[in-house]
Amino acid sequence: MRSVLTRFRVGKACCVRVITGILGALVATATLPAGAANLAGAPPSLKSIAVPEPPDLASYVKDRAAAVRLGKAFFWDMQAGSDGIVACASCHYQAGVDNRSRNTLAPGFNKAFEKGGPNSQLRLGQFPFHVFADPTDRFSRVLSDSDDIVGSQGVVKANFGGIVLGNPAEPGASVADPVFSVNGVNVRQVMTRNTPSMINSALLFRLPWDGKFNHFFNGASGFGPRDPNAKILVDDGAGLQEAHILLDNAPVASLSVAVPGNNVAMTWKGRTMKNLGRKLLNLRPLQRQTVHAADSVLGGYVDPSGKGLNTTYAEMIAAAFWPRYWNSGQTTADGYSLMEANFPLFWGLANQVYASTLISNDSPYDRFMEGTTTALTGAQLDGLDTFLHRGRCVDCHAGPEFTSASVTYLVTNAHPGVEGLLERMTMANGGTAVYDAGFYNIGVRPTAEDVGVGGKDALGNPMSLSRLAQQGVDIGFQLTPPVSPTERVAVDGAFKVPSLRNVELTGPYFHNGGMATLEQVVEFYSRGGDFHEANITNLHPAIDTIGGMDATRKANLVAFLKSLTDDRVRYQKAPFDHPQLIIANGVEIPAVGANGGLALQPFASKLPR
Repeated sequence: MRSVLTRFRVGKACCVRVITGILGALVATATLPAGAANLAGAPPSLKSIAVPEPPDLASYVKDRAAAVRLGKAFFWDMQAGSDGIVACASCHYQAGVDNRSRNTLAPGFNKAFEKGGPNSQLRLGQFPFHVFADPTDRFSRVLSDSDDIVGSQGVVKANFGGIVLGNPAEPGASVADPVFSVNGVNVRQVMTRNTPSMINSALLFRLPWDGKFNHFFNGASGFGPRDPNAKILVDDGAGLQEAHILLDNAPVASLSVAVPGNNVAMTWKGRTMKNLGRKLLNLRPLQRQTVHAADSVLGGYVDPSGKGLNTTYAEMIAAAFWPRYWNSGQTTADGYSLMEANFPLFWGLANQVYASTLISNDSPYDRFMEGTTTALTGAQLDGLDTFLHRGRCVDCHAGPEFTSASVTYLVTNAHPGVEGLLERMTMANGGTAVYDAGFYNIGVRPTAEDVGVGGKDALGNPMSLSRLAQQGVDIGFQLTPPVSPTERVAVDGAFKVPSLRNVELTGPYFHNGGMATLEQVVEFYSRGGDFHEANITNLHPAIDTIGGMDATRKANLVAFLKSLTDDRVRYQKAPFDHPQLIIANGVEIPAVGANGGLALQPFASKLPR
């Protein structure tokens, strides 16, 4: 394992991050337009960043374009869900997120609904979920509070009953659901965290909010080197042989193989990825969905009926991957073909390669940083100044990715002055602690409600790299001095810093979905968070009242954030075009081709009052 990980740089001497050093490093990589010297420290255009990919990808993928086609089909295919309705895209169809507002409420820490109930409709007036008498003052009286969570709809609760070849819907035995039911009738379950955007996800080091899914893909599960039982099969002419693999820069693949086994998100309890492989290999790709004839990836493969593709998943896998991973005359001991047994490998890597095409690097901000001085308005430039200096937003939303959880920020030395995967920092309470870089407690909810990266994965391992290092696990990076067994680790209640790109369209906001508008988000940061004092031992030190934030400056900061929207995302133009999707509650997301379609709208604009 050490040989795989040694490319990570070794930590510098123990230090606390110096904010001005980061800003200086960032501006050193940026070419500012003439007349914009007051914006020193502004991250460069995202076009300056290469998309990280597994360096040995070609050992598995023989045709990259074919793998992108396969990944797009996998991602949007409703047949992947146990009910034949839920696709990966069902939680990521709007600028990479899910902005449905009906049946999207889950009870929080206290296990009781407060903002509605199962199958209820959210309203704009219910946000934010934590309300002060004076929204500008966190010390003012709390008028109301709810620990409810706005998440994504999944499937109704049921047990897996097998695969019926040729049938998109799987037999399932209904299980009484004590939470998500109305008058004894099960409704769709809801995920207990808000859905983060999958656009630009290929730029990140770990996924999702809590970082549980590994930067390294083991070909079989989401846990990378932490899963000793993960393996694939190969046949080089001598029959099926087991192989253990680790592909660098593949967190989307790790996430992708975990979601189809999630009993809330996509599947009846008990279904495996091999089951899913057998099912899809006997179905025509996307056969229940319209695919636009001008789809930028799938357009040349549309079935004459207009529904689905004119090929099979077996043919698509054979076109994308080397034969040693799918071509064998032998079957496994439990009766699966090599293609079925290695389905997690194909599913994960195809989704990873498809995600690497979904990079939104042509926003007005990008064009401004490339030299088009008219790309930003005066209000947006003032908002950028607040983002960089007064608000210090760039401390966490750093680099051209606008997140310190990116590969370039953490690993590739793109931002000199940053320590790496682990850092020591003086916390908000004045004490020094080690934490996972790119993951911060910012006082959205009390720490105990959801410990985030401070929790454990399904294998019982700490998700926090700081705690793994403290236990002596080789994470490929070491602080100097090393993390001691008794040193304070401040990771509880910390969550991955999301990218701010396209944030105008990715509401509701934060890991609990408790804010509906960017104005509410800016107010949150201006007053120094909602649970600043309650979370003080784990709180990031930059979370505190921001001085001088009058109504104009707040509005200008919101205006700047909107400059991070790529119009290709807004209008669903290539590479963000897609097949038709029918999401629960009978809502149709129409198929669009490379030239795009109707403009996407912010979450709040869709909410009834």
